[in-house]
Amino acid sequence: MSSMFFGHYLLEQGAIQREGLLNAIERQRNTNRPLPDIAVGEGLLDQAKADQIHAMFRVSNSSYEDLCISEGSLSRADVERLSRIQSTEWLRIGAALVKGGYLSDTALTTHLEDFNAIDSAQQSTLESEFNHLEESIIVRACTDLTLRHVARMTGAPVKLQRIDPSNGTLRQGFRRFAQNIVGDRDFCITVDLGDPLFSIAAKGMLGVEVDPASEAARDAGCELINLIGGNACTQLEPQGYTLRPEPPFSPDNSGPDQEERPSIRGAALAGDDHFELNIFIDPP
Repeated sequence: MSSMFFGHYLLEQGAIQREGLLNAIERQRNTNRPLPDIAVGEGLLDQAKADQIHAMFRVSNSSYEDLCISEGSLSRADVERLSRIQSTEWLRIGAALVKGGYLSDTALTTHLEDFNAIDSAQQSTLESEFNHLEESIIVRACTDLTLRHVARMTGAPVKLQRIDPSNGTLRQGFRRFAQNIVGDRDFCITVDLGDPLFSIAAKGMLGVEVDPASEAARDAGCELINLIGGNACTQLEPQGYTLRPEPPFSPDNSGPDQEERPSIRGAALAGDDHFELNIFIDPP
């Protein structure tokens, strides 16, 4: 069994129906507020400033807490108070299912215990797989940053399902965005997005709906991989690497960049949508 979200686990076990899960997710969306939105409700930020902080959050490594302080001029005490409000009102998917009448408290407790045991074992397996990879420091940094930025750009929860060797080919129906990293160690990072997730990511980057086939959408995808690659260079510098990113690109499906080539592939979920990342590392 691949790593999955708790809601998907409940579906697989037959404990809930898809309609119940979708309703619970919608209940979460209506309840769970990020810090800038809570700050607006508390009269600490106006909506325009909150929107600006949301936009900066999507394209940076900064936390909402730090952005509320640096860009919203809130005090650390203000942010701590907002965090307490957020923690108090935050609704997890299991509780949302119970509130909607799709799951009993007893069933939730039983399934959550079983899921946590399975998930813990799967996370241990992933950790072991990372540790046994060659160039594990590079692979882990690129993987973690890809998951982080896809989550920020799409607004969806993201989870790594598996990490394994691959031939690096692009799956049908997916679009690839890539960036070569050069320096002490040469490698290439790619992120492969299906059309629905790509549309969401492009909107997250640009702030408006765009035609997925447009040049603007392509540029948004390239900027996503540029964020990942640039941050990877910075994150790997304390590990002794001197690296720099080359311009990002989106290779043509029929071009030479689609030839089979060994890679380390990460398969992941963003909400209901699958996506992949690849790290192609040339032999030293």
